[in-house]
Amino acid sequence: MNSIKYIYAFGLSLLVLAGCQKKATPGASTSTAPETLNKVSVVNTDYTYFTAKGKVQSENSKLSANLTLRMKKDEVIWASVQALGFEAARLKVTPDSVYVVNRLKDEYLVGSYDMLRQRFNVDVDFKTLQEIIIGNFVPGDPKREKLEQDGPMQHLRTLRSNLQIDQYVDTTRYKLKRAEVRNLQTKDYMSVDYQEFEDVNGKPFAMALLLSIQQPEGNAAKTNVVAVKHRQVSTSETSLDFPFSVPSNYERK
Repeated sequence: MNSIKYIYAFGLSLLVLAGCQKKATPGASTSTAPETLNKVSVVNTDYTYFTAKGKVQSENSKLSANLTLRMKKDEVIWASVQALGFEAARLKVTPDSVYVVNRLKDEYLVGSYDMLRQRFNVDVDFKTLQEIIIGNFVPGDPKREKLEQDGPMQHLRTLRSNLQIDQYVDTTRYKLKRAEVRNLQTKDYMSVDYQEFEDVNGKPFAMALLLSIQQPEGNAAKTNVVAVKHRQVSTSETSLDFPFSVPSNYERK
């Protein structure tokens, strides 16, 4: 974790991986009927505020860190990454901006989504990121979607600008099981696997998640793999704080 670019990429990975679980009841069956979104039968999660704590591991760097995540639907995503007993990075994401503090390098980043696309080849918007965090199916433009039944999976392929998005919904739980995003121009590829589902108040949640990112590097592809497993999550209608400040001596990147 020796640069603001790495901190940002790692932090975004944590956000993509983070899910929402509370008071899980192992082995219980799902009782909530699925809804239909663009011809896909799915059980999505709704919420106002939530906070989550978990453990994140990077297979490539052998790094293990704790994550605290807070969120208000449609307004803000906030995360703190703790490693070696102290906070290494803090992130705050809003519908139009991203803020990152790298405490290991006394650096910070403030930028728009357009800036992220240009500097980091990260093509994402707040709405999509918010839903992936929760593990929700994300409907797109019906005119640019193709639905297939792939065994026990509903497979929906969506084209959005230069992105090809594939979502797989497990018909035994009606929950998003896997999401894949391909940048058809840069050849960047990301997949998220949702694992170890438990019943939570009649709805299934992924207790473990696995993120894989592939980026072209010469004639080969560089692959980064990050895994997360939650230990504590709660939801509430009570407002949460999302503190974010930058020390005056930090350098902007």
